[in-house]
Amino acid sequence: MKIEALWNQFSRRQFKYLGNIVANSDAKTVCDIGAFAGSVSRCLWEHIKDTDKELYMIDNYLFLPQKWRQPFFNTVKKTVGTSERIHTVLEDSHTYDWCQHNFVVFSHESFAHYNPDLKKLYTSNVDTVVIDLPLNCFERTKSMLEHIQTGKLTPRYYIDGTIVCGKETACTLPTESGELFGHPIQYAKKAKGSYANAIDHILDNFNV
Repeated sequence: MKIEALWNQFSRRQFKYLGNIVANSDAKTVCDIGAFAGSVSRCLWEHIKDTDKELYMIDNYLFLPQKWRQPFFNTVKKTVGTSERIHTVLEDSHTYDWCQHNFVVFSHESFAHYNPDLKKLYTSNVDTVVIDLPLNCFERTKSMLEHIQTGKLTPRYYIDGTIVCGKETACTLPTESGELFGHPIQYAKKAKGSYANAIDHILDNFNV
């Protein structure tokens, strides 16, 4: 089983921006809630490994029999790195104190698991949180947009359906300026999509 090929939380471009933002942040500890197969953790570590930042990977792997949870987690960690600055926490995010970390990525597998942590976020000292808006989860998208609209969350970056909220943090990759519910926000310009590529293909075939 090749762990790296199991699952990617974000697209290649989202990972690129996420890595740039976390590298430019002044966070001392970075936390991946819902580490699963390690795709987010691998991205985070690749961009902070040459700094003094520490990475915390959180998951309980409840879908596995108990005896296999830690061994699987150990295997996932090996795909990320072997540094002592990479920490694995085999625990539910609802009981683990992730509010102690400066930079947090929400990689929850469902709205039911995500929602209690979102509520906890409002009273935490977390500087930056990264949350995706999945097209197939109306509840998650609705709650995220409502909390931005009411000022509970301050958006900083929008990257293809992923929103970075919280403290102002630099990004050295190309962005455009916009506004979301009255908040100034930076966003990645829309990438060339399948429709534009289809037109190019038709034009090429007509030698236009």
